[in-house]
Amino acid sequence: MKIKILDAIECEVSKRDGEILIPILSFEAVYWQQGPHRKVRKTYLKQVFSHKGKTSWYFYTGLLPRIKAWCKEQNIPIEIEGEELKITPSAKPFLLGITFREDQLEMINKACEIGRGSLIAPTQSGKTLVFLGIISCYPKLNILILSHTSSIVHQTYKRLLKYGFNDAEVFGGGITIQNPSKQITVSTIQSFSKLDPKFYSDYYDCVIVDELHRVSKQVSQYKQVLSQLLAPLRFGFTATPKDDPEAEFTYEGLIGPIISRLSIQEATDLDILQKPKIELINSVMSDSVESIYKYQDTYKKVRENGKLVNGERLEIGAYSACIVENVGRNNQIADLVVEKIKQGEIIFIFVVYTLHGQLIQDAIQQRLNIKVPFVEGSTSIEQREKIKQGLQTKKIKVCIASNAWNEGLTVKTISNLFLVGAGSSELQLLQRAGRVLANENVTITYFLDSKNKHLALQSIKILSVFVDKGWL
Repeated sequence: MKIKILDAIECEVSKRDGEILIPILSFEAVYWQQGPHRKVRKTYLKQVFSHKGKTSWYFYTGLLPRIKAWCKEQNIPIEIEGEELKITPSAKPFLLGITFREDQLEMINKACEIGRGSLIAPTQSGKTLVFLGIISCYPKLNILILSHTSSIVHQTYKRLLKYGFNDAEVFGGGITIQNPSKQITVSTIQSFSKLDPKFYSDYYDCVIVDELHRVSKQVSQYKQVLSQLLAPLRFGFTATPKDDPEAEFTYEGLIGPIISRLSIQEATDLDILQKPKIELINSVMSDSVESIYKYQDTYKKVRENGKLVNGERLEIGAYSACIVENVGRNNQIADLVVEKIKQGEIIFIFVVYTLHGQLIQDAIQQRLNIKVPFVEGSTSIEQREKIKQGLQTKKIKVCIASNAWNEGLTVKTISNLFLVGAGSSELQLLQRAGRVLANENVTITYFLDSKNKHLALQSIKILSVFVDKGWL
């Protein structure tokens, strides 16, 4: 088998050799087909070749290590034509006032040695310092840092300026550029994807993706940008990599395989993170919810301007009845918050839906007669920063947030994290818990919803994560 490395983006093989690689460059995907009575689950083999021509097939260069390993297992001899461009670091990692931990130096050196790959480290373990350390090793290179939220972009920009990276620009969150002009660009992927590739394809030597788990789809804005970017140095950072095949193929292909990993347990053993106390609360819930068999609400479908939209609610689902609109549970949360604030605690409450946050907000405000901030998607960067400062100075005693603040929040004063939105996603749980794992004597308060089968199964899954992480 002959493989030709074209650049940092793609490799080329003949059609014949490409057909041999189908088993290693495909995964089982699912779609739903409407049957006579209901939708039926169907599976098919989805290939991840970036392009299939009449005589040549192409795959992303980050998948080359996977292919080499597979060919070796299958006793398939391979010949590599060309090589990936390697850039040797011209300086040692240095940030003014920072002494890198041994694990951080190991990550930095590994990244510089290999030149591309994914680095996994828990939230609050200092991964931002790691990628700033990598940048410091290449003082003359043009570097692009991508993220998916304006708040993370602006936080990163501030950190760059703090450590002396002054030749930097921000793109996103209302700030626009026509084409890059600085040595370092920090941008939201949404804004950067609007640029014409001719302005950036060969401008950058290095790209760093923060929150790499967002690079999870074969068709996405990240794919659009990274498949046009010739930067040979490629690094991605996340605390919570997705383990579904499409996500693994996508970030491995466009960035590179996992080259370094620090687990939560390892970080706890090294005293980088703290082991939280888990407080389990049985939710107030009516016995009648046992008979609710659907998880989500059902609505009458109506057409507006030719489009199908939700009309009036026909049937309430378990999530609305037991979580969002459960007055007893929301009052229970508010009462516990008031009790803990009187004990000097600083409380952060995570919800999923805006309505749920508003109902809990109203319940707490009625009891305390104070304004309780609620951060959701439309909350501005400036307002979020004010709320963050209020929490840090302890002027704000309690704050509520939706998924909009799952990432990019660090407040050392938070002493109690309330997880009240139910759900069973381990990734979401760890993102939220990661906000406080560096804080000392922190408590995670979790509400057990046991009277409805859907919610009981979710609670069991979350409890299993607590056990798996050694928190219970």
